[in-house]
Amino acid sequence: MIQRKQTVFLALAALLAGLMFAFPLVSYLRMDHQAFVLRIWGLFNADGSAVPDVALKLPIHVVTGILVALLLACIFLYGSRGRQLRFVRMTYLFALAVQVGALITHMSVRAYLAQGSSVEYTFGPSYFFPIGILVLSYLAERGIRKDEELIKSMDRLR
Repeated sequence: MIQRKQTVFLALAALLAGLMFAFPLVSYLRMDHQAFVLRIWGLFNADGSAVPDVALKLPIHVVTGILVALLLACIFLYGSRGRQLRFVRMTYLFALAVQVGALITHMSVRAYLAQGSSVEYTFGPSYFFPIGILVLSYLAERGIRKDEELIKSMDRLR
């Protein structure tokens, strides 16, 4: 039954995770008016060229890719609600890992850019997407548990 409401929640969560590749995590502006953009796969100048001496310490893009695949797999595990529930709970860990990785990377890049001057920064939409993914995954888990309870109650009536 792919037309359940938790399928919609999981699809929206997968869409948010996929959109993390399109939107920036954080935008920086140094006092010398040089702008930088942090994306999940690296730090870039305002013109789009990669900053050569900055390598991300955490592979956020890999964890995000795994999160997208896990969320899509959850959609098609509707035949086994127990396994689907376990996979949805795994998405919590990956979404938290992405959020923590983004925070650690932001702090590291900000410290690198602030050498001797101050840096202004604004968070992009991708920075907040893992929180939305957590909420949508929770709503999907709740729907899966309700379906499981409904099936168990119907089994008692037989």
